[in-house]
Order: sequence, then structure tokens, then C-alpha cells
Amino acid sequence: MPLAYRWVILAVSVIGFVQTHLHRMAFAPLIPTFVADLGLSYAAAGTLQTAYFWTYTAAQVPIGVVADRWGARRVMAACMLILAAGAVAFAASGTYLESIAARMLVGLGAAAVWVPSMRLVSEWFPTHERGRVTGLVSAGGGLGGTLGFLVVPWLAAHLGWRTAYLTLALPALLTLALIVLLLPERRGAGAAGETRGSLGRVLATRALWPFNLSVLFAYGGYFSFITFLPAFLVAVLGLSQPEAGSITSLITAGTILSWPLAGFLSDRLGRRKPVYLVSQAASIGVCVAFAVVVPGLGASGAATIALLAGILVGGMIVPFVMIVELFPPELAATAAGVTNAACFIGGMILPIVLGRVVDLTGSFAVAFLVAAGVQTVALAFGLFVRETGHGRAP
Repeated sequence: MPLAYRWVILAVSVIGFVQTHLHRMAFAPLIPTFVADLGLSYAAAGTLQTAYFWTYTAAQVPIGVVADRWGARRVMAACMLILAAGAVAFAASGTYLESIAARMLVGLGAAAVWVPSMRLVSEWFPTHERGRVTGLVSAGGGLGGTLGFLVVPWLAAHLGWRTAYLTLALPALLTLALIVLLLPERRGAGAAGETRGSLGRVLATRALWPFNLSVLFAYGGYFSFITFLPAFLVAVLGLSQPEAGSITSLITAGTILSWPLAGFLSDRLGRRKPVYLVSQAASIGVCVAFAVVVPGLGASGAATIALLAGILVGGMIVPFVMIVELFPPELAATAAGVTNAACFIGGMILPIVLGRVVDLTGSFAVAFLVAAGVQTVALAFGLFVRETGHGRAP
């Protein structure tokens, strides 16, 4: 297969990651509906959001090991089918427990896109392209999240939330067809001897752990903040759900640009760590700004800061470029799976914590300041990650 085919492979990976974030963020704009109409607390609504992360997180390491051993195509196809089934199940759920189970199924289906894509990046792209390529895959997530915040509340307002969520099964099935038709069966997937004991080898690498701890707090803080931002905009600024979803979508829309830009910048600099640290510092400022400044600005001010936030936080993807470079290709998916699992341990726990803070204090501002503190811890661990860049790119 010609090397130029790598761009087709990249396109399929991007489309797959659109589905991951579309389903990840699709519930957040519905939180005011679930709180008002179903009588849920914010902690209970946060639990519904994090149920996605329970199975997503648990699957990351096994999927990484399997992708290294069998290649990306089979695991991506199987999980995309599960994702579509989860969307149907959530739309049909009749009780809170059924909704939790359906969100868990969605999370399991979404689990096998990012990690196999990182394996494909390590197989098909040279080192000096990996930053921008990883950013492009991540931009698919930004696009998916933006669509979730824009399309789902609009559909829910016109058709009801069940129909709105049911429609999300269709793009997942179309993506499944692209995976089956266009991804190669395998290229460079490790033989049994190469991948045996891969998880132990990855976990024994001491340089991995500052990455894991930093992204645990970074992504946990980010997902916690963005989960409750639409509800904050409805409760504090008096916006409608579609308006709140539109403003929140400006953050994810900004990342469509900033994630590839951060990767490209790290390629050109030949250094990854400074880009990550600057972005992480900006993440702290974003949480503080929404807690302290935005309540006095109104909708237009919130929209401006949301767009600026999306542009500034793009460096969050850089640790995954660094992880791929830290390990040999035959361990790339396993290592990415371990670090991605660390991300979503934070994503599982912290939205529930922030929801509980809102329930106890009645204040989204306090919850966002807690998120800022979490991002500060991430920055502190980020100071200790190992630079993997190798000088200026050619």
C-alpha cells in the first residue's frame, strides 16, 4: 500500500474521533432538562455524564494491548458498532439505571478510536509530522464536541431528547462502514513475541508516570468544567439551552484550530513540553475567568471568553505525541492506552465532585474554582514530564 495512503487512514481516524466526542459531549447540553424534568440532582446528572467514562477508561489498556497485537481495524470496527447500539439504548432508556447502563455502553463503544489511531500515527507518519497529525485527529474531537453542543439541544428542542440522541446512531454506523472499507487490515502490528509483556514493559517505565498524573488532573478538570458550563450559562446568565450549548461549543470549536496548531508548533520547535505547559497554564485561567469574570459580562462576554479558551487550550494534546515518542512503535498503542486511561480516571471522578460542590454550595463559581485548582495540580506534574522532541523539525 503506498505511503500516500496514510492520509486516507488519517481521515478515517479523524471521522472516528468525531463520533467519540459527539457522544461524549451530547449529554452535557441535556443536563438542565434532566435536572428540571426528571428531578435529578446535579451530582446525579454528573454521574450520568461520567458513566460514559467508566467503561471508556476500563477499556483503554486492554484496547491498547489488543491494537498492538492485532492492528487497529478490527477493534475500531467492533467498538463503533457498540457505540451505535449504546446510542439506541440511551434513547430508549426508561429509568435512571437504564440510562446509566446505556451511557456505559456508549463509553465502551467510543473507547477504541483514539488509542488505535495513535498506533496508526506511529506506523504511518514520520516523527516530524506526528505533532500536527495528532492535532488533526484531536481536531476531529473538537468538531464532534461542537456538533454535540450545537445539534443535540437544537434537535431536543424540536423533537425531544430521545429522538435527538437516537439520530446519533446514524453517523456512528456510517463511520463503521468507512473503517471496514478503508482501513488496512494491519501494518506493523506487533507479532506475539514483540507484544508479549507489553503492558508490564510500559508500566515499568518511570518516565511514564509524570505524564499519567498530569493528564489525569488536566483532562479531569477540563471535562468537569465543560460538563457543567451549559448548566451554569442557563442558571447564572439566564440563557436557553440551545444558547448555552452554542456558547459552550465555541470552546470545542476553538480546539478544532488550536489542537492541530499546537501539534504543528511543537513539530516546528522540535520541543513538545513548553507548548503543553503554556496551554495548561491557560486552562487554569479559563476556569478562573468563568468563575469570577463571566457572571458580570453577559452572553457576549461569555462567548468571547469561550472562544478564547478553545484557542488557548490546544496544547493539551501534546502529551500524547510525547508518549508515542517515548516508546518504540510496537508499544505505542499500549502506552497510549495507559495514559488515556489516566485521563479518564479524572474524567470519571471529577464531574461528580463538581456536581456535588454545586449541590452543596449552590454556586457554579465555587465549582469552577475547584476545577482551576485541579488544573494547577496538573501543571505542577507537567513540570516533571520528559521532553521527547529532538530539535527543530526538517
